[in-house]
Amino acid sequence: MKNLFSTATLTLMVVLFVASGFAQKERSKDELLKEIATLSNSSKPEDKDKAYQTSKEFLTRFGSEKNDNVKKIRDFAHRYRLSEFYKAVDGNKFANAFSLGKEILADEPNNVEVLLNLTYAGYNALGAGEKAYSDDTISSAKKGTELLEAGTTPSNYAPFKDKPEATAWLYYIEGTLLSNTDKKAGAESIYKAIKLESPIKENSLPYNMIALYYEDVYEKLGNELKAKVAAKPVNEAEANALTDRVAKALELMLDAYARASKRADAEGAANKDVLKSRLAQVYKFVKKTDVGLPEYINYVNQTPLPEPDKF
Repeated sequence: MKNLFSTATLTLMVVLFVASGFAQKERSKDELLKEIATLSNSSKPEDKDKAYQTSKEFLTRFGSEKNDNVKKIRDFAHRYRLSEFYKAVDGNKFANAFSLGKEILADEPNNVEVLLNLTYAGYNALGAGEKAYSDDTISSAKKGTELLEAGTTPSNYAPFKDKPEATAWLYYIEGTLLSNTDKKAGAESIYKAIKLESPIKENSLPYNMIALYYEDVYEKLGNELKAKVAAKPVNEAEANALTDRVAKALELMLDAYARASKRADAEGAANKDVLKSRLAQVYKFVKKTDVGLPEYINYVNQTPLPEPDKF
């Protein structure tokens, strides 16, 4: 079968294509200004987006100049980008939210309002089964809590009510995502969320997640103890120390389940029976009896939650 195009023809096409690229004249400052003015006053969303894209080109080329036109273009681009970011967050348009959010934070790294909303968007993305934004969500949560704890005060805390609630949610979201790869770090962040006055404090899920962290610790320590006891000769001091650690992990697991189960009952949570069953199982294993469980639950819930990072 004959080639449709010869090598010479292909070469000529490439030359013509490159030449046509060079022939496109770069728009002047005035042309860009006129286009931005026309498009930005349009009622069509696509025209406003073109105005924004043209504004970025304008600012890249002429943004260092000090005059009213540059100021107006910069202001338009800022307001448009921020508006589109919040629309993307509200509409669960996660790709747009993270693209625009990262653009804004590149220029304004301490913009707490954007950090709050970006973390919120990442949490919603996780709920929708989209895990691609997990690392960016953790980063925005960490930066947000760092700024809030340092005393930065945003103009508002939306989508949260106030500073304690916003800070608690950032810690909780960070902890939830960290738990997928580092259960200890996740539990530590969730603990920080629980310590603050917010609805999270009385929700069963954070305590359940901390209990699951201790489940993981207990399993690992148990396996380590088995290996230590199986070794010949047995190092009694190390085995005893490890036995104490296993017992402590069980105690902390029981404590967390008592808190989770009580809150799940109050909420009428779908998993309340599962939590109640696991609590009873762990309680009987630790105490060697069923007696006294209700009293234990009441007692635990009147005491401070142990800190995971102290274990």
